[in-house]
Amino acid sequence: MHNIAKTLGDLTAITAGYPIRDAVRDVPGGDVAVVQIRNVAVDTGVDWPTVARTRLTGRREPDWLKPGDVLFAARGQRNVAVCLDQPPAHAVCSPHFFLIRVKDSKHALPEFLAWQMNLPPAQRYFEQSATGSYIKSIRRKVLETLPVLIPSLDRQRLLVRLARAARREKHLTQQLMENRQRELDLVARDVLA
Repeated sequence: MHNIAKTLGDLTAITAGYPIRDAVRDVPGGDVAVVQIRNVAVDTGVDWPTVARTRLTGRREPDWLKPGDVLFAARGQRNVAVCLDQPPAHAVCSPHFFLIRVKDSKHALPEFLAWQMNLPPAQRYFEQSATGSYIKSIRRKVLETLPVLIPSLDRQRLLVRLARAARREKHLTQQLMENRQRELDLVARDVLA
């Protein structure tokens, strides 16, 4: 089975995050979760407990985040993509993200596209295409023209499972190292006390 060469724009609809003008602040009783760059990591996705809850003041109707949405951090040094599993009912992403939705899941899996966007070839493409001297940013057109290779859905599912297993293994290894350090610290405290 051959891979099909496409652009990200061929497979997805790409929109800017919700236009928030001021700094996002936690508001008591806030009914909307706003994902910001600091809440996202490649290995862990969105850290929902750290996401600010606020009230939206803009006029634009929110494009609520849904399972399968891909968030792409378009500003800053880390241009990462994460696929959302189960976002809260009322959640948006800040304007520092592009919201990417797969047009037809019969051709491409969102999690597979996010995984591919985080690979070195795509990251080099973003690095070479970024604009700005102090704060780097990726324009929508750059994102739309990102070359992607699309294998069969079975192969995409396999690669997604392997990527999940690798992230889980990395997490467990990190926990093991932290536990070993705590153990060593306790032994040292007992021996040197």
